[in-house]
Amino acid sequence: MVFLTREGCVLTDEMRANLDAALTQMGNARQAYRVVDLASLPADDPRRGYPTPTILHEGRDLFGMPTPVPPVPGPDVTELPGRSSVC
Repeated sequence: MVFLTREGCVLTDEMRANLDAALTQMGNARQAYRVVDLASLPADDPRRGYPTPTILHEGRDLFGMPTPVPPVPGPDVTELPGRSSVC
């Protein structure tokens, strides 16, 4: 599992708390996930096209957003179709 975020994303803390609570409730509290800052990804990495925060499970958006295809917007995205609240 991958938790995508970026510096200054005001929704990150709340989303991580919700993810941790959900994993605990499901009995998977020890399931690790990687926190990835979009700015650390190569420019051609499709994950850069996701808004933040985003949770990827087995490489797919937990909420069903399709994988972005190049060219992808950078990490300064503030609005994408299908997402009402992004950083």
